[in-house]
Amino acid sequence: MDTTCSAGEDFYQQRLHQIAGDADKTNDIYVCGQKQNCKEHIIFFGGDVQDYPENMERHRDNKRYIHWNTESTAKLIHHKFPSSLVFVVKPTRMHLLTFAVYSHFFEANDFGNPTHSDNSGAIRHLNCLYNSAVKVVYSEDDEGSDIANLNVPIRLLGFSKGCTVLNQIVYELHLSDHDPVIKSFLEKVTAFYWLDGGHSGGANSHTWVTDDSALKQLALLGCDIFIHVSPYQVRDPMRKWIGQQESKFYKKLMALKAKVREKEHFESEPACIENHFKVLEVF
Repeated sequence: MDTTCSAGEDFYQQRLHQIAGDADKTNDIYVCGQKQNCKEHIIFFGGDVQDYPENMERHRDNKRYIHWNTESTAKLIHHKFPSSLVFVVKPTRMHLLTFAVYSHFFEANDFGNPTHSDNSGAIRHLNCLYNSAVKVVYSEDDEGSDIANLNVPIRLLGFSKGCTVLNQIVYELHLSDHDPVIKSFLEKVTAFYWLDGGHSGGANSHTWVTDDSALKQLALLGCDIFIHVSPYQVRDPMRKWIGQQESKFYKKLMALKAKVREKEHFESEPACIENHFKVLEVF
């Protein structure tokens, strides 16, 4: 467990290893931001390529995108929400040191492409991970702030492949009707952010949620829903279904009177991976 306090008295950063989740599952988590003066928690799921800087530096191709490493991205998000503590949930593994595989949240193939279901245990696992991480972060304090800080508002952010976890959470929202643990966690969530979601699965892989029942549950949750996309995903001629599904996602939520906002960035520029990553700066 690596701990560093820098960039100001209250700025905190820490790599947490093998944090306990649900049913003996663990994930690594990177934490940074305001520990003592925290007003909200951000839980972020990153995409392919994004890893700790030393791992990206060792990879022939991925080092070109080292600016978007796990730690830099977390600090960028914290800059947008300066009173927050950011929790980056690392993938279960990085296949070929490149492909983010979130297999502790849903069934996934080697490249991290999902097979969603209405109960993969994603929300329960995330709740356990989150509770465990908060307790570790505040374990050195003497004032019981580990308990108090479990009651702050939560924003859920997914970028690129990381949006698959948000999608799985949406498919499981119905479970809150009969599961008080899930209900309690969801009551703390104030906003969802889909940031240029996409993956390499085919047209039947549900890159965006279009199921009417699941979207109704999302609308009923009453959270703010933010959609930020770029031509890299929604205008890819080789993956037209991504843009088509994203459009359905947005329009169906609008019809359900959800609190949803959509923004396409760099729409007048050619699709490129650089602008895909820059969505993290401009959202």
